[in-house]
Amino acid sequence: MPNIFEKELNEPQPQCCSNGACCQGASPSTPFHALMQRATQGDEFARNFFSIMVPYASHEAAHKVVPGLVERTLAAAKKSDDFKNPEDVVFYRCRYQTPDNKCGVHEDRPQFCRDYPDTPFVVMAPGCAFESWQAKCRTKYSEMKDQIQNLDKLKQELSTLKNTQGALSELSEEDYQELAHISSHHTANLSLVLSLTRLHLSSPMQSMVFSEE
Repeated sequence: MPNIFEKELNEPQPQCCSNGACCQGASPSTPFHALMQRATQGDEFARNFFSIMVPYASHEAAHKVVPGLVERTLAAAKKSDDFKNPEDVVFYRCRYQTPDNKCGVHEDRPQFCRDYPDTPFVVMAPGCAFESWQAKCRTKYSEMKDQIQNLDKLKQELSTLKNTQGALSELSEEDYQELAHISSHHTANLSLVLSLTRLHLSSPMQSMVFSEE
């Protein structure tokens, strides 16, 4: 079943290349102690995660296995307020991954394994088959944000234009012609306003459209 990014951005995911990096260098965006607390409180994701994932003893140990993914993850963590200290980042490996990078519990794997990657905003290992999908989704996401911002600006301009209509009788002929030109420009963009408004109101992505990357 397509995830929300596949559906709303019309970017189907490629076939996984099964290089095993995501299973050998997992690092949740939630710090270890917070994730552990969620597990003790019965959080399904946290409990499932700890049921199959084993932490590495150090960053160096993880780096020996998946160097590119570790380096990318640590670079991303520096930009996150959740990880003030690099040591707060913990890397994990799946206890059920076989030596040939196969899943030893494939038929019974947790839902988060089945869904991965469910967003293009996760850190991926170099060479991951989903990198091209990630790049395309991020580009479309950025373009959508720009369109929404342009829509807001246009709506403000239209509102200003509406508020000035009462003063038309006081305009000179030259000013009136200039205002008529502006009005014509907005009319030409009306279809864009309507289509983007419908997208914003009906799309289940609306909570994501205004979130930061």
